[in-house]
Amino acid sequence: MVDLNTAMQAARAETRRKQREKDGRKKRPGRDLGIENFDPRDQLEKEKADALSMWLVILFGLTLSIIMRYFIMPGMEGPKSVLWFLPMILVVALPSLHRAIIPEPFKSRYTFGNWFRASFLYIFTWLALSFILVNPPLGDIGAPDIAGKMTVVIVEDGNVSIDGENLTNSGDSFILNRNGSNGDAWIIFSVSDNSNPDLATLVVTSHYYAPNQSDVIHYNQTVKENDGCSGIWGGLRESQQNAINTHEFDKCVAINLGSLNEGEYDITITLTENGNPWINSRIHEYNLNVV
Repeated sequence: MVDLNTAMQAARAETRRKQREKDGRKKRPGRDLGIENFDPRDQLEKEKADALSMWLVILFGLTLSIIMRYFIMPGMEGPKSVLWFLPMILVVALPSLHRAIIPEPFKSRYTFGNWFRASFLYIFTWLALSFILVNPPLGDIGAPDIAGKMTVVIVEDGNVSIDGENLTNSGDSFILNRNGSNGDAWIIFSVSDNSNPDLATLVVTSHYYAPNQSDVIHYNQTVKENDGCSGIWGGLRESQQNAINTHEFDKCVAINLGSLNEGEYDITITLTENGNPWINSRIHEYNLNVV
């Protein structure tokens, strides 16, 4: 016969023994801990599938960039929407391209996440390679441009007269106060380009708003043939010089507009160059009021 007290002590001892055995037992990672089993072979197959997808997308972007640059662009006269629309719409072809080229068992592993990553990789690959192929030294689709602002001054007997209240252009208009001077008006600006601004062809014309007036061509040569601003540059204020010439490689030009009468003029500046693969051209128009 065992009394109740002895039985309860034995039960507590047995419980403590089982608890110690349970705590001392080494726990293995697994389903009980919420950790998935690691399968090296499965992981290797997944990594190979991702690598195949990456190189396929890069080669696809490279091929499309070359086709657009050397086969489609030479047949155009300038930028068209097809140059960006066609590459962007081909994103939808990536899943079909994977299924047609990548063998099993890799192509069965691709999910929506793979298509999402592949789409971004393709777009950035195409953009980066296209940027390289259309800019110097491999190409040139950027038209020459006016670097900064422009100004109009009066030059009489070698002296530069500046309208102190209107130093450089504001928007597309300029007001020139002759202050009774009979000298010639000169328009001054700098030409910039992503290659050599000297090779750009510069055409400057003016139209005087008066009866029976036609366009007057003041300059139609390359930028290199212009004498530059050396005779006038020193007569400009420092703030004007900084606003006109924004980079050391910009080419300053000074064009003689002649002795302008009081009234309103339209000044048109056209810059053109033989780019690659097409001719690059840019036009600026200014309204000049002579008072």
